[in-house]
Amino acid sequence: MQKLELFDETFDPDRTETYELSIQVSLNGFSFCIKDLSRNFFIGLGSCPFEKTTATPDDWAHQVSTMVNAYTWLTKPFKRVIFSFESEVFTLIPEAVFAPEKVKILLAMAAPLNDLDEVRYNKMPNSQYSVFSIPSLLVTSWLKIQPKSKIVAYCDSALHYHSLNANNHNEDYITISFADGFAIAIASKEKQLKQCTSVKVENAEDLAYHAMNICKNLGNNPSTTSIRLVGHFKMHDELHAILNRFFAKVVTLSTAEQNHFSYLISKYKKRFANLFNQSLCA
Repeated sequence: MQKLELFDETFDPDRTETYELSIQVSLNGFSFCIKDLSRNFFIGLGSCPFEKTTATPDDWAHQVSTMVNAYTWLTKPFKRVIFSFESEVFTLIPEAVFAPEKVKILLAMAAPLNDLDEVRYNKMPNSQYSVFSIPSLLVTSWLKIQPKSKIVAYCDSALHYHSLNANNHNEDYITISFADGFAIAIASKEKQLKQCTSVKVENAEDLAYHAMNICKNLGNNPSTTSIRLVGHFKMHDELHAILNRFFAKVVTLSTAEQNHFSYLISKYKKRFANLFNQSLCA
């Protein structure tokens, strides 16, 4: 994670009540973006590594203090605050069989859980719930700063973005949203969400294989399936070339079209796509 700090000239730390704050935290640091809701305009973007990688659950209180010390205006009231932790530990449960008292059991069947993590869930489009884990002390420490924050799964941004596109296109398609070391792969068939999973990101060939395997499992024909790539991947051009050999269309996207960006921030739409799309979770 590299240090980045960009603020539009209109950013005013004394007007945070009119802003939306999105924050994504990882073991290595945190990123944030600020949206002026009155103009539907992103006016702030930052990425800040921690001095030391988070190694134990007890580190989270110190890491949150580090965040607040770096940007004291984080303690001020915002119109909305959306908070997530970068993690592959999530699953989707259809609303028809969803039971809050069983979410931890079901998530444990999909991924290993840390004893000091807490399990949360959010209602998603297409009658699904996303169930995810997040370090308990991270949540507790952050909610002391912004008690009205909405806590979302890291996958929720990609799911909302995928569903938004699914409603606008009558085709089978796959969204691949890139994170650090993994990607979130989401597939729809006839506008219905069919799959959402995380896959390790090591090379372009592996990702292409996962995309082909998703089609096979769903009974989709790659020659009539479109793929949308969201976010930054260092082997993007190679991946794009491989996918184009098998799939009907491969499109590189970034963020929801209705959002607007300061000229300083606009060129980072692709790199921080998942962060900006977190606004869709509000």
